Amino acid sequence: MENRQDATPVLDTIQQIRDEGLYSFSLPGHRFGRGIDSHTARVLSRSTFEADVIMAKSSVGEAEDLYAEAVGARQAIFTTCGSSISIHVGLLTIAGPGSTVLVDRNVHKSVVASLILAGANPVWLRPAWDHEREVAHPASAETVARALEDHPEIDAVLLITPTEYGTGADVKKVADLCHARGVPLMVDEAWGGHFGFHPDPPTAAVQAGADIAVQSLHKADGGLCQASMILVGGDLVDPVDLRLRLDLITTTSPSALVYGSIDGWRRHLALNGKELIDGALQRAGELRDQLRSVEGLVVDDESILGCEGVTEWDPLKLCVDVSALGITGYQAKEWLSSERQIAAQLGDARRVVFSLTYADEEAAITDLFQALKALAAEPPRERRPAPAVPALEELNLEQVMGPREAFFAATEQVEDPVGRVSAEMVSPYPPGVPAILPGERFNRAVVEYLRAGLAAGMTIPDASDPELATFRVVKD
Repeated sequence: MENRQDATPVLDTIQQIRDEGLYSFSLPGHRFGRGIDSHTARVLSRSTFEADVIMAKSSVGEAEDLYAEAVGARQAIFTTCGSSISIHVGLLTIAGPGSTVLVDRNVHKSVVASLILAGANPVWLRPAWDHEREVAHPASAETVARALEDHPEIDAVLLITPTEYGTGADVKKVADLCHARGVPLMVDEAWGGHFGFHPDPPTAAVQAGADIAVQSLHKADGGLCQASMILVGGDLVDPVDLRLRLDLITTTSPSALVYGSIDGWRRHLALNGKELIDGALQRAGELRDQLRSVEGLVVDDESILGCEGVTEWDPLKLCVDVSALGITGYQAKEWLSSERQIAAQLGDARRVVFSLTYADEEAAITDLFQALKALAAEPPRERRPAPAVPALEELNLEQVMGPREAFFAATEQVEDPVGRVSAEMVSPYPPGVPAILPGERFNRAVVEYLRAGLAAGMTIPDASDPELATFRVVKD
């Protein structure tokens, strides 16, 4: 029997147009690569431009239907401007001017931008703080229940799961809590584009009851950068509304290359996903076993499931604590890049995190083990003190203005912002979670943490003053 998932409507349309020899006097102006110079062709490949067939978007609807069928969603909506756009679309659908949204405080900065665009008011959902590891995990279902009880005005809920460190929330319980009140649940599931193609946890959010799930298909999956997905479940969100919001803010010239990569990724995983992810999980497990024998390295494993807020865990996130070596994760990340040409996902005050995927071969995993073993044997000698990570309670900043109101207020730059209301986001990246948001009041802990982090190697790309000598605040 023919397997519908073997089809690739977008890729087939691109190939058909190329085979037919169509000459276009429309866009794109490079004429399917004819106008590309030899240097560009050497670096990017002329075939890339030959596949830049905007007409292929006519087949996206069929490809979206196949994707929804593959992962058990009501609908799938492809986006080509990254999950930041998908987040904007989702939040603009479930919230509008004056509405109230229960929002994870450790969300990506795109969520805050969405609140500003929507004019919605956040009620912040505080994550569970792991004092031993000094890292935030998802808020527990009990925390969500209390927030919904304390704020009956809440119109929608937005969670981020899994976190950058691979810990996952109890989406099913939270979805049940939301639906009992007729409130839609949106999940930023950027790192979970492969979850729906394998029977083991973590469970895909849309399969656990989320009304909207946003996935980045370039992070741990097979899509080109900017390949993103909005999955719709249940009946609390109208897909027509989603598409109207998407049309409001996205490009009218979407990339056929991005669409094609989504189409091909879905086919590959629908047909071969269990085998591919089984292999990745096996390699991740073997690597963890090897790293446990290396003195000075501590590796997160399934024991993290006992922590508050952690219902599921993604074994393909490899979190390695290097603090016992007397260095920071920032230093470890830099050393791996400069000395071994290995790029980690992120470094923080005490750990380095690697995203392992279905595409990592044995040789790459072996190289990573050997590199970490060498790092442990002879860590960098430079003394660069780790920034003190404040307890989460110290970073529970007071929200004194709405994000939109503060963002558009009259502002000024000040050297000492303590006690003042922020007019900007300052987001250590990765993971891009703002340490302070527009409308929150600066305290001493967050200022010292950010400045010490910058000195230690933290990357902060969005601050108004990249040196953090000053901060942008609302004028008194």
